[in-house]
Order: sequence, then structure tokens, then C-alpha cells
Amino acid sequence: MMRRRGFLTLAAASVPAAALAALPRAAAATTNACLPDWYSLKTRKVSQYEVLYKTTHGQPNGLFYSHEGLWVLDQGIGHWVTLTRLHDGSVIREFQADVVGPSGLVIDDDNVMWITSTHNSLIVAVDPSNGKTIAKYTTPGAGRIYRKADDLPNRVTKLKRAYPEASRAVGGADYSAGRGALAPGQLPLDTEEGAGGTGAHGILAKGANLIYACPPSRAIFVIDKKSWVVQDVWPTAGNRPHGISWSDDSKQSFWNADSNLNAFFRYELATGRIVERIQLGDDSPVIHGAKLIDGHMYCCDDVGWLWRFKL
Repeated sequence: MMRRRGFLTLAAASVPAAALAALPRAAAATTNACLPDWYSLKTRKVSQYEVLYKTTHGQPNGLFYSHEGLWVLDQGIGHWVTLTRLHDGSVIREFQADVVGPSGLVIDDDNVMWITSTHNSLIVAVDPSNGKTIAKYTTPGAGRIYRKADDLPNRVTKLKRAYPEASRAVGGADYSAGRGALAPGQLPLDTEEGAGGTGAHGILAKGANLIYACPPSRAIFVIDKKSWVVQDVWPTAGNRPHGISWSDDSKQSFWNADSNLNAFFRYELATGRIVERIQLGDDSPVIHGAKLIDGHMYCCDDVGWLWRFKL
């Protein structure tokens, strides 16, 4: 169980620098070596961004970049996976995947596409040439998203929907805040199973392993894709980890975005230690999928837009 000192460490990530400086030094210390001392963490501030173009479908939620182009995963009811040209978003090819409310995708060295099927807590292996399902797997770390006393409210995009007339997929049930007449955390009386919930978001692949962010457990998981045995688990900085991208071609570290903190955190792959932060301005779109390409971080906001900022 996380002690109060570690609890405060997570909260400190969301406060302005002036407020952080006023906190007692002990509040920024951590009982987990993977979480940083927020006083000393290197931080880059980004104030400018540009909205590039509409995505092919209205709920883009995951991105992957290959030599063929930019793959855009849509969370809408069609569950489209679209290969596009980076410069203008024009379609090269696309298919519909057998997933539910997906959030992340990656193609590994064996040319297998892995999709995090978030709203039914699966990770699905797919043939990227035609979208045919190869296999389905459980998601270690999946479960019901919960709230903590010092969590920030969910960020809501300021962008208008690119396709206002289109139907939008509804997310998985989250009873942490209560629904209708039910109190927070309460379930209907006919409930037989209390687990349910959602699964992973952004996902990477390197060698034998997959690396994915899992909001219900507030953690990054490293799992062997053959044995399906978890190799490492590292805590995330906030409660809404999403897009994930290698920081450079060496694949020794990666960026993981937190949509509510409106920031990216760079993790050392060897240790899981957070070593750097990128903080975006309050007016930026909400971060969903994210990929670093030629010095720009490309992101999608799930109301139908691709946007980017320069590192």
C-alpha cells in the first residue's frame, strides 16, 4: 500500500512551480525509486502547438509511425485502423479491427500489430496487411478506474468535433464517480461480478517485450509477448496515462503522456525511472495517442484532429 508520502509525490506533479516550491521538502520525497523528486526533475515547457488536419474518422485514440506512414487507431463504433500519409492525412489503406474502444497500437519486429482493446480489457494481435485477428490476450493490470482524493479532474478538449454529426462510441462504465441514483463506487444490486472495467492505452514493442500504459492500475507494464509473463511494473506520474513513444531510435527510453497532467514523462527503459518532463500549456488539446517523429511530437485529440508540437 502506498504511504502518504508517496501519495503527495503524485499530487506534486500537477501543481504550479511556485506552489511546488512552497511544499515541505519531505512532501516531494518518494518511497518508490521509479518516481522522481519533483523539485529536481528536468522539465521543458512547451507553449506552442499546431493543429494539422482532421483525421479520417472522428475518435482517433492511438498512433503508430512506420516506413509506410502514420497509423491512426479510431475508438469510434467502426474501430477503424487507418494507414495515412503523414503530411496530409490522406488514406493509404484501412481496415476494421475486432476490438472494443481501442486506445493504442504498435507493429513489432515480426510484423504483428498489437492493439490495446481497452473497453473489454484485451490485447489483440492483428495482421497489419488485412486486419485479420491472430490472437487475443488478457491485460495484466486491467480493472475499474478509481479516483484518489488529490486527482485532477479529467481534462476536456477545447477543440470542436471535426465530425459533429458522427456517432461516438461510449466508453466503458466507470462507477468511481457514481452513475444516476447510485452513490460513488456503488454498483447495481443485481451485480454478480465486481471486476470489469478497462484495460491498456498506449503500447510499444521491443524485442521479446511489449510495454503498455494501464490507467486502472496507474502503471506501465513490461510483458513478454510469448510467455505473457510480466517482467516489470512501474508507477505512472498521474492517473490518466495515455500515448507512448520512444524518445529516440536507440529505444533506451520512452515518453508516456498523462492526459490530465497535460504532460509527457520520460522513462528509462532499463530501470523505469522517470528522468524528464515536458509540460504543455493549459490551452493545448487533450493528449491521446502520441508519436515522436523527426523532432515533433504528433498527437491526436479524440474529437477528430491531429496536432503536434516541436521538442
